[in-house]
Amino acid sequence: MFLGIKFEVWLSVTAIITGPLFALWVQRNSEERREHRKRKLEIFRKLMITLKVPLNPNHVDALNMIPVEFHPDRKADKEVLAAWRVYASHLNQRTNGADQLARWGEKKFDLLIDLVHVMGRSLGYDIDKAAIRDNMYVPQWYIDVEEQWKGIRTSWLEVLNGERPLSMTMVGPVYLEKPLELPRELPAPETKIQVPTNVRE
Repeated sequence: MFLGIKFEVWLSVTAIITGPLFALWVQRNSEERREHRKRKLEIFRKLMITLKVPLNPNHVDALNMIPVEFHPDRKADKEVLAAWRVYASHLNQRTNGADQLARWGEKKFDLLIDLVHVMGRSLGYDIDKAAIRDNMYVPQWYIDVEEQWKGIRTSWLEVLNGERPLSMTMVGPVYLEKPLELPRELPAPETKIQVPTNVRE
């Protein structure tokens, strides 16, 4: 007995006060875990959808969110982070030549399959690598458009950097009385600074 109140009464009062607080704490932790898993699943879905179109912004965003949502304190997440580091390290390697670029691309896809497989396993999805590699449907048109845009950007950069000439075609007949003279070097224009007349001293 304490302060004239029995011990059983103190236990009841403590349970009445702490019970709702504990229930609220459990509910909040449960919601945080559920939201955390939801974000991980969103990363996994984006990678699966954009598996064969790696230049898609959703694919890049999903890759960059992996170290944010997967933490090394969990064993399953630690395996995902290890696979992500290997893949990211390969992405940052530079290659020269068509043969090296082809081998780099093949290894890149293999490492991406490993990453998605490990991530799926950590989230409870038992999908084998062969299914991830071969059973994902991506229209060939998506791949073609991505390659075409890549070629267009590369060509325009070469033109803007002076590495590639911009071919032009004259439309219609052109008549000249005599050969054109070579252009003479033009003098640089003189720059004159004009002082406003309405400025007060």
